[in-house]
Amino acid sequence: MNEKFQEAKNRYQSVEIPPELDFAVASALREGERRRRRRWQGRTLASLAACCASFVLLVNASPAFASAVYQVPVLGDLARVVTVTEYSIADEERLIDVRLPAVEDTGNTDLEQRINTEIQTRIDAVLAEAEARAAETKEAFVATGGDPDEFMPVIISVDYEVKCQNDQYLSFVIFKTETKASAYTEFFCYNIDLETGKELTLQDMLGPDYKEIANQVIREEIARRSQEPGNVYFDGTDGIEGFQSITADQRFYISEAGNPVVIFEKYEIAPGYMGQQEFEIPIPQV
Repeated sequence: MNEKFQEAKNRYQSVEIPPELDFAVASALREGERRRRRRWQGRTLASLAACCASFVLLVNASPAFASAVYQVPVLGDLARVVTVTEYSIADEERLIDVRLPAVEDTGNTDLEQRINTEIQTRIDAVLAEAEARAAETKEAFVATGGDPDEFMPVIISVDYEVKCQNDQYLSFVIFKTETKASAYTEFFCYNIDLETGKELTLQDMLGPDYKEIANQVIREEIARRSQEPGNVYFDGTDGIEGFQSITADQRFYISEAGNPVVIFEKYEIAPGYMGQQEFEIPIPQV
């Protein structure tokens, strides 16, 4: 990294964030909190079983090691999602940080190959688009009289989080965050029934009346949250339509309790400062 870029990076880090970017700060804080929870969970596991923690670190660091231990039945349940790609890039245009997962040991090779290929292809395309935008942003900055040495690199981050991992379900979410003057996050959800090898839909989990069931829970929860100070949801006033209904391809993940959690992006049903909105839908009892 040359001296000019280091100086530009230092200036970037010292820029005071104006009030209109509060939502970007909030997004970063949430990301930091998520990483803090992951580190705390790792320390807790280590205190309970140091050897188990060492095993998990080896699995995440080496797919080859993970593949080898999968053949041990007792340990197989611990190694269904592994980090297969992890790298960082820093130059005058972009700061990139990528941590990408792969699915293994589901008992369904075709399923694993399909999902892993989809993940790699999708993220490759997303990163290519983000890098192209970063180059265009710098070109526009220079074309309008900006000093190339003062350009603030675009930050591009790809990471994932396992939401549920047990004998029945494997659920994880991949996040891509792109930060220029503001932060924008895309997310991709994967929910797998390990018994059937099928990728689950909300209808699979909630039944034929899944829309009505989910809509009722979401409306009731929005009404409850709206009573808390500072919480605002779009309600049709000022021409901004509020929540109406989930869609057939609504994104969701599975909680540790085995319930689907519906996700709405920032600005989708509430102002940006409210962040991403999530609603857990209890599975109906039969």
